[in-house]
Amino acid sequence: MSEAEAMQANRSAPPAAPLLSVRGLTKSFGGVSAVQGVNFDVAAGEMLALIGPNGAGKTTCFNMVSGQLTPDAGSVKLGGAELIGRRPDQIWRLGVGRTFQIAETFASLTLLENVQLALLSNAGRVGRVWRPARTQFRDEAAALLESVGMAAQAGRAASVLAYGDVKRVELAIALAHRPRLLLMDEPTAGMAPRERNELMALARRLASEQSIGVLFTEHSMDVVFACADRIVVLARGELIAEGPPAQVRDDAKVREVYFGGGTTFEAAAAESPASVAVPPEDAMVRTAGPMPPAAGLPTATRTADVLEVGALDAWYGRAQVLYGVDLAVAEGECVALVGRNGAGKSTTMKAIMGLLGRKRGRVVFRGADISALASYRIGRLGLGWVPEDRRIFTDLSVAENLEVARQPPRTGAPAWTPERVYALFPNLAAMTDRPGGRMSGGEQQMLTVARTLMGNPYLVLLDEPSEGVAPLIVEEIARMIAALKREGVAILLCEQNLHFAGLVADRAVLLEKGEVKFAGPMARLMADDGLLRTHLGV
Repeated sequence: MSEAEAMQANRSAPPAAPLLSVRGLTKSFGGVSAVQGVNFDVAAGEMLALIGPNGAGKTTCFNMVSGQLTPDAGSVKLGGAELIGRRPDQIWRLGVGRTFQIAETFASLTLLENVQLALLSNAGRVGRVWRPARTQFRDEAAALLESVGMAAQAGRAASVLAYGDVKRVELAIALAHRPRLLLMDEPTAGMAPRERNELMALARRLASEQSIGVLFTEHSMDVVFACADRIVVLARGELIAEGPPAQVRDDAKVREVYFGGGTTFEAAAAESPASVAVPPEDAMVRTAGPMPPAAGLPTATRTADVLEVGALDAWYGRAQVLYGVDLAVAEGECVALVGRNGAGKSTTMKAIMGLLGRKRGRVVFRGADISALASYRIGRLGLGWVPEDRRIFTDLSVAENLEVARQPPRTGAPAWTPERVYALFPNLAAMTDRPGGRMSGGEQQMLTVARTLMGNPYLVLLDEPSEGVAPLIVEEIARMIAALKREGVAILLCEQNLHFAGLVADRAVLLEKGEVKFAGPMARLMADDGLLRTHLGV
C-alpha cells in the first residue's frame, strides 16, 4: 500500500471513542425549527466537517455546543461530562475553543497583545493589576503567532489587518487556551486558496499532534475534502448524511440540496490532494460551487464612466496602504478588484465610500468630485456599499431591514421595491418576518445585498459577496450580478474567489501592496499565468 493510500485508509477508518458526543440536539426560534434531533461524534485528533446549505443549522449547532445557546432538548458531552446547562466560560474552561464566522479580535490592540490577553485569561491573571499585562507571556504569544504565520505583524493593530489575516490571529487566540476540542466556524472565509489550505493544514497538524478534536464548518469544497476525516451534512436542521468524504460525495440527496448540478463539487472532490501541506497550484481557479456558464453573463460595452478614481493614496494612522490607485467603472460594467489578502482591495472601497480618515487623490462619481464628502452623503448620491462583514440590523426583521434602506427613485437608476428584491432573492421572501440575528451567514449576505439595492444605486461596491456562503447561494449572487448589469448598474467587486470573479467581471484591477499591477480585460488576466503566479499565488 502506498503512503497516499495508507493516509486515505486511516482517514476513512472509524473514529476512536468520542471526545465529543452530541445526541438528539434540538432547537427552535419561535416557530422556526433550526435543529432537529441531530446526532454526531468527534474523536480526539479527528477533523469533522459540518456542512450544508445556508440556514441548515450549522452555526446553531456550534452555539449549543459552546454554551451560547441552550437547546430545547438533547445532550452534549465532552469526555463524558455534560455541557448542557453550563455557561460558555465554564465550557471554555473544560477545554472547548472557538473561532467565529465573523472574526472576533480586539481591534485596538496589537496582535501580540491579543494573544497575550488570551494567555493571561487562560492562566487566570487578567484581574492582576500590579504587573503590566503587556510584559507577560510575550514569548508564548510570539510563538503562537509564528505558528499561524503572523509573527512578522505582531506589533500591528488588529484593526488594520486584512480579514484573512484576522482569521489567523483568531486561531492563535483559540489555541492559547490549549483546547481539547476546537470549533471552527467558516475558518477560511475571506482567505485566498493557498492561504486557506495552509491554515487548515496547520489545524490538521495540530489536531493530530495534540489530539485536539476539530469540528468545523466550511463552504470551500477543496478545504473540506482535503482536511475532513468525516463529513456531517445538515439540511433544514436535520442530519441527512454522514460518513467519509467519498461516501458523502456520492450521496444523491446531498447533491440535490447543497450542490445543485454538482459539477464543480465532483471536480473538487476528484482533485483534492490527500494532504494539504502543499496546496495545488490551480486551487484558486476552482469555484466553491456550480456557476452559470460564462456565456450567460454578457460582457458590458463600455459607456460613460460612473466612477473614476485617480492617484488615490490612503493611510491607516501613519501607515500608508494605497499608492496612486487608478480605476474606472462604466455603466452596466463589473470591475473586479483582485489581489492577495492585505493588497488594499477593501481599503480602496472604504476610501471611495468616504470611510477613511486620511486619504489623498480624486474620486469622481457621475461627474461630481466626492473625495471630501462624508459617507452618508455619498450614499445619498446613489453609491451603494455591501460591506464584507454584512452589518445588518439584527433586531429588525428582513422586511424592516429593507424598509429602513429605502430611498426615492433616481433618474436613470433601477427602482427597487421589496417585491423586486424578493424576486431576485426568493429565499428572503420566505422569511420576511425573521429577525436578522436569526438568519444564517449566507442569508444575511443576501439581505445585505438586498438592503443596498433598496437605495436604488447607480453603482454598487460588493466586498467579498461569495464569502462564507453555500454553493447554491454563490450561484444566486452570480445571477444577481448579471441582472444588475442588464439594468445598467455599475459594480466594483472585491473578491478572493478568482473563478467567481472571472465569470461575472468584465475587467480586472490587480492590486499588490496597495499598487495597481494590472488593469484590463478579466479574460486577459485569467489567461496570464505569469501574473496569476506572481501576484495571486495561483
